[in-house]
Amino acid sequence: MRLVRLLAVFSVALPLTSARAQDTLRAADTLAYTTTIVTVRAKPFANAPSVGRVDAAALIRLYTCSDGWCSVAAGRLTGYIVKDQLSRQPTPVVQRPGPGYMNSRGEWVPSPVRTSTDSPPPGASARCRDGTYSFSRSRRGTCSHHGGVADWLH
Repeated sequence: MRLVRLLAVFSVALPLTSARAQDTLRAADTLAYTTTIVTVRAKPFANAPSVGRVDAAALIRLYTCSDGWCSVAAGRLTGYIVKDQLSRQPTPVVQRPGPGYMNSRGEWVPSPVRTSTDSPPPGASARCRDGTYSFSRSRRGTCSHHGGVADWLH
C-alpha cells in the first residue's frame, strides 16, 4: 500500500518538475539589450519606486511584456523596464566628450563649466551660484551641487 502511495506522489510530482524546468529554459533563452541607461521599476508604472539602474547596452533577461512594460532580470535586479528601451541587438555605446551625466530622460548633459571670460558658453541654460554654467534641460535639480541657480539664461 505504501508503494502505491509513493508511486502516486511521484507520478504527480515529476510532471510538475519538468514543466518548471521548461519554463525556466524558455525564460533563460529570451535575452535583450538596453538601448540607453534605464531605471528598473518595482512595478510596471512610471511612478513606481526605482529598484536600480542598468547601463546602456546591458544584456538582460526578458520574461514577459504587456502594456508597454517588460518584466526583466538584470544581474541582481528584477523588476520592470519600458519596452521601448529594449532591443534584440546590442546598440553601440556612444562615447561622450568630456564629463557629464545622463539626465532622467536618458539625454546626455555636459557637466557645469566655468569660463575664463565669465560669459555663458553656447547651450548653457543657467548660471550657478558658484560661477559655473549649467547645461541642464529641466529646472529640477539644476545647479544642485553648485549652490543652486543664480540666473536662468532663457
